Amino acid sequence: MSVHAFTGTSAVITMTPSGGTAITAFVSGDFSLTAQTGKYVTLGSSYATSHTRGLFAVSGTLKRAWGIDDATLMTAFLSNTMFELKFDNDGAAAANTYTITNCILTDLSVEGVEAGAEGALMINASFEGLTFTRA
Repeated sequence: MSVHAFTGTSAVITMTPSGGTAITAFVSGDFSLTAQTGKYVTLGSSYATSHTRGLFAVSGTLKRAWGIDDATLMTAFLSNTMFELKFDNDGAAAANTYTITNCILTDLSVEGVEAGAEGALMINASFEGLTFTRA
């Protein structure tokens, strides 16, 4: 859980698999929103006259998952489980929650192996999503 240096407000990233319960495991993460773009061109002209925007998408990374059985994330990765991500300020008033839906893990990396039965010491992941909201 990240803590803002000046306000002390913590943030939570939750991952909710389709039909499952929310998992809070990742310490930090980021995402980028993209839109496919194009140009309108008038016949006989060498210059574009307008922009056009098409499909929207989102991609990002999730960093430093620990304290969770690595089988949970491995299963989501290997079975192409769709999930929802929420980047939330832990309930602080007047702040936004970013929700990314229809996500899928595209990359999973392990940083070290735990000596106990947990498996991976720390896990990083990359994801792609289809829709996003800010509320």
